[in-house]
Amino acid sequence: MRYRTSITLLIFLFLFSCLVANAQDRVSIKPGFKAGDEKRYIVNAYVETNVTPKGANGIGGSSRGELAATVSMRVLSVKDGQIEQEAVVEAISFTSNRAGSTATWESKESPGKKIEFGITPSGQLLKCVIPDSPGYLALADLLFSVFRWYPRDEVNVGGTWEAAGRGSLFTERLSDATMNASTTFKLSTISKGLASIDGAITLQQSGSSIFNPGRGNINVSVIANGKGSSHVDVDVGAGRLIESTTESRVEGTLVNIQPTAAGEKMNPREGSLVEISKFSIKLIG
Repeated sequence: MRYRTSITLLIFLFLFSCLVANAQDRVSIKPGFKAGDEKRYIVNAYVETNVTPKGANGIGGSSRGELAATVSMRVLSVKDGQIEQEAVVEAISFTSNRAGSTATWESKESPGKKIEFGITPSGQLLKCVIPDSPGYLALADLLFSVFRWYPRDEVNVGGTWEAAGRGSLFTERLSDATMNASTTFKLSTISKGLASIDGAITLQQSGSSIFNPGRGNINVSVIANGKGSSHVDVDVGAGRLIESTTESRVEGTLVNIQPTAAGEKMNPREGSLVEISKFSIKLIG
């Protein structure tokens, strides 16, 4: 009887310890917002698109866009379910060459300007004021995306959740192929208050789009898919983003069919699409 009681007690203690461990691992990794909080980040973005002609009459071209910026993020106020923030841009550079062009275009971006925006605690964008330039618009997309990926509820180590978009950090302003995307995130580890999150990204496009092979825009049909990964490190206690990266690769086909006269055979023009993107943001102070 004593032996059976001891075994029962050991089993109970084991199950109880598992429950306690699981409860301790369950945490919130939502960002924390307090008026006056200020953080500085370095943001980088790189997107390269290549379209290789299929056949002698195929369509082709390439483009590449790069963005680098240093921003100071400050919470202005937290009230009535809205968080007012501003991002003062300390340094910014933006370069791009469009599909079909060999010339590299550099936007004359001026540092010192602000991106102002209001969001809900769940990351929904309510309003924004953005300087009207390619670099600032792409930077704003990247900054807004860091509030959209995290789980709405507490999560255990090993727990997963779904999020829309190309990862925890992304913008489509540097891309020639708009994609539908979904991401599955997983809380991989928690160590010394640092939560490490990994994301698996699925990308797909099947529809019409606009492509510039170097002689003006043409209508194309796009069939493409791809995969990517995202990694995020969060300071759980402070509720702040430490670092995030998102990478993806997309492959597919572009098809352009010119109008023909009655009875004429259609002559579709095709190109093979490959697009690679890399985004990162890192806390520096």
